[in-house]
Amino acid sequence: QIYLFFLILFVPLVHRCFIILGNGFSIDFLQHYASIVDAKITDRVDVRNLFRLGDKISSPWDTKPGFLSYKTCPALWMLGARPGNTVEESNALIEEIITCANMFFDFVNEPGQKEKRLEMVSQGNDRLYLRAYSELIVYLRHLFSCYNLSISDNNLRIFIEQEHSWGWLDFFKSISDKRYNKITVITYNYDIWLERILKALEVPFFISGFDADMDGAVEIIKPHGSISFVPKDSIDSTYSINYNLDFDGSTVDQLMLQYCDLKKYDKGAIIPPAGDSSRLETTAPWSHMLKRKATEIAKQIDAKDDVVLCGISYWHVDRREVDELLINLNQDVEFTFINPSPPRDLNAVLMSIFKNYVHQSSSSHIGGILNGKII
Repeated sequence: QIYLFFLILFVPLVHRCFIILGNGFSIDFLQHYASIVDAKITDRVDVRNLFRLGDKISSPWDTKPGFLSYKTCPALWMLGARPGNTVEESNALIEEIITCANMFFDFVNEPGQKEKRLEMVSQGNDRLYLRAYSELIVYLRHLFSCYNLSISDNNLRIFIEQEHSWGWLDFFKSISDKRYNKITVITYNYDIWLERILKALEVPFFISGFDADMDGAVEIIKPHGSISFVPKDSIDSTYSINYNLDFDGSTVDQLMLQYCDLKKYDKGAIIPPAGDSSRLETTAPWSHMLKRKATEIAKQIDAKDDVVLCGISYWHVDRREVDELLINLNQDVEFTFINPSPPRDLNAVLMSIFKNYVHQSSSSHIGGILNGKII
């Protein structure tokens, strides 16, 4: 009996933990935060319906509410972006815009096509969907920067001290126990709540491509960008929407991490939802590099390691990117998928690839699964 006790108490070291986070992680965090600290946070933050609160967000150049309006975002407005849209209507419009942009960027550097594609965005040949794409990037960056201010550092500390049922928080608090000698988080979220939580818990981490690698620290890779990615050469100037699409995009070396005063930047590095970073090697080289790094680490995962996938939508336009990570993982890993309503096609894919696949309808037990606890 004593021998069995020690077997349970001293769980063998697992070499790596590989975590892939989508929007579901942020939704999960906000739901728990609302139950503990601020029940009305949903009146100020909505990461499901990205247009619902657009009229309440102030524009940075005049501090008046109404960022999502014909005045500020005429192309988005003409295509039907409204605060009254349902989640499905908002997602469908975003998908239309990004599908058009993906196709545009896919061909812009093709021989014999580049000149024609450039004509599409010349002064006399504006295209509504491409103008909407330019507006969407600025809108989303400012939207999530405003969202970030809705949760103060003090309230975040209160949440961490009082929350006892969120499985992810349980896991984050246990990182110092050194069960894993390497934890990598691939997150497609623009927000910085994950980083802020780790900071509040004093868990060391580094942002791949921006910070120097740190032994024993959590590695965070953000292939779709972040509100914290800003240009190094940014200067205080008139905030505006630039309709000239960037065909020579920024490299990681041209960007820096910034966690304060994020609303003042009109430029940054994000790929909108459903954006396919695999098509953006020329126009978003920073993203291409981070995506490549994520794939390289996925290839290093072996059967002794743990993999967690949380809150991924698996839209058809970003499916290729998610699939690239999945097919490069070892088929014998312990694979956990967290989603209250898993997409049927993604569930089928995971069943087909991973023999040790487990689905969890909520994150409440993820801390126990990754910490090796018996619950």
